Amino acid sequence: EGPLQDVESESVHEMVDASSAELLREMNEKRKKARLLPGAIVLSVIVLLLLLAGGVPAWLIVLFGLLAVGFCWIASMRDELRKTTVVLYHLEPEVEAAYARLHDAFAALRAGARIWHIEARGEVPDRKYHAGAGGVVKRKPIRLTIGAPPFVKTNVEVPLVPVGRQTLAFMPDRLLVFESAAVGAIRYTDLVLDVAESQFIEEEAVPQDATVVGKTWRYVNQKGGPDRRFKDNREIPICAYEQIHWSSRSGLNEVIQVSRRGASRALTTALSSI
Repeated sequence: EGPLQDVESESVHEMVDASSAELLREMNEKRKKARLLPGAIVLSVIVLLLLLAGGVPAWLIVLFGLLAVGFCWIASMRDELRKTTVVLYHLEPEVEAAYARLHDAFAALRAGARIWHIEARGEVPDRKYHAGAGGVVKRKPIRLTIGAPPFVKTNVEVPLVPVGRQTLAFMPDRLLVFESAAVGAIRYTDLVLDVAESQFIEEEAVPQDATVVGKTWRYVNQKGGPDRRFKDNREIPICAYEQIHWSSRSGLNEVIQVSRRGASRALTTALSSI
């Protein structure tokens, strides 16, 4: 098996469009602020250890513990205020209808039994040891959600797609790409969506909504049949999955795989209309 090539986006710092520059500046400035909660926890633990070592009365230790919990809670709330950006939308009827179609398309995706993020791909030098496959992928199960992006307060429910170190947030006016310490933005007109069917040799449990289109063997001979030299050579199903590739000239490059055929049929239309 050859080395796997990562399938991931460039830094979000390159994902900027003129209309979102001010919003991104505010978001990124707030995300750079240090969190107060870790320091509050460390300070509380140190003081508690000093009290225990000093042999102070138990009631004083309990009292300090209650105060420390309150102190940490205040630090947590303060972090939320300092690091959170408020984004409010007033949607015109046609935009609201387009965003509703995006939500419907996203709901169809979420209904799939299994969804994976493709993290890396690689070529296979000898197919007979990889069930006849010409390439291999490294993938991770993910769960699509609806809600607010990290450290964002908004008055709309946002479709969220976790893709490794980044999270894609499909806002009403643009796609926001979140990393741990930065945020990028891509206009929908600059977003490229490619949906294709992918035949996948499934060595894990077959999802209940998957379409099995054939079978192969764990070890195959040159003619495609089972290699009799291997005693534990088992039959493996080939499933037809859907593969969704999001990309942009600014560096977005993310691929997810959906177990149910047709799950992303409405997504292209919805993103085009929005």
